[in-house]
Amino acid sequence: MLRSPSYNFSRFHSSATLHSLNRRFFHNRVVLLGAPGTGKGSYASRAAKLLKVPHLTTGDLIRHEIAAESDLGREFQEYTLKGLLVPDELVIEMVKSALDKHDKSQGFILDGFPRTLAQAAALDQYIDLHKVVNLTQREDIIVRKISSRRVCSKCGHTYNFAHIKEEGIDMPPLLPSEEGVCDTCGEIDSLIQRDDDKEDVVKHRLQVYGQETEPLIDYYKKKNLLVDFPVMGGVHELLPHFISLISDDGRNNETV
Repeated sequence: MLRSPSYNFSRFHSSATLHSLNRRFFHNRVVLLGAPGTGKGSYASRAAKLLKVPHLTTGDLIRHEIAAESDLGREFQEYTLKGLLVPDELVIEMVKSALDKHDKSQGFILDGFPRTLAQAAALDQYIDLHKVVNLTQREDIIVRKISSRRVCSKCGHTYNFAHIKEEGIDMPPLLPSEEGVCDTCGEIDSLIQRDDDKEDVVKHRLQVYGQETEPLIDYYKKKNLLVDFPVMGGVHELLPHFISLISDDGRNNETV
C-alpha cells in the first residue's frame, strides 16, 4: 500500500515563489519518482515551463523516436509490437542522447527515468544529480483519481471528475467548462475512459510500480538525494512548494 508521509510545507515560500524565482538561479538536475496518478507530469511540465529548463519524459522520447522512424525508434517499435519491455540499454542510450542536446549545467527535470537500478547506475556514471523527488499519495486516492480521469477522444485533452476532500486533502476536479464539450477542441460527447484508467488495471499498475521502484527509493536514500513530496492538494495550490523544493540546493533525505 502506498502511503503519504506527514505533510509540512512550512519551510517553503508562498505562491510568490512562482514570480520571484529567476531562471538564472536554477541549475539543479532533478529526477522525479512517483506512482502513476501522483501528478509527476503535471508538476514537472509546469515547473519546467516557468524555470525554462528541459522536461524529459521517457514516454514522450520513445514516441518521438518511433514517429521519427529513427534506428532507435524502429527498435522500440519492434519491442512494443511484441508486447515486450524495452531493454535498459536502449532506454539509457535514448535518454543520454536527449540530454546531450541540452546544456546540462543549466539543469533539467527527468520524469519516468530511471525505472530500474541498472538505469540509475548508468545515469550516475553519466552525470551527477542534485535531487530525487518522490511524489507520494495514498493508494486509494490514486485509484479514485485515475479511474475518474476522462480523455477527449479527438484531441487527447485530459479531465478528472473526482473531487477528493478528506483528512486535510483537497483535490478539486478538473472539469470541462461546458458539460460534455471539450474545452480544447470543442468536440461534443468525446470524453472517454481509457482502458488503462479502469480500476482493476490501475491497481495492477500500482502493484508493478511498487515492485519496480522500491529498490530505487532505497538506492537514492543511501545517496542522500531523496526527498518525499506528499501530494495533498491540487497542482495549482502545491506548485510553488514543488518549485521551491526542486530549486533548493540542499541535498538531504527527508519528507517535506
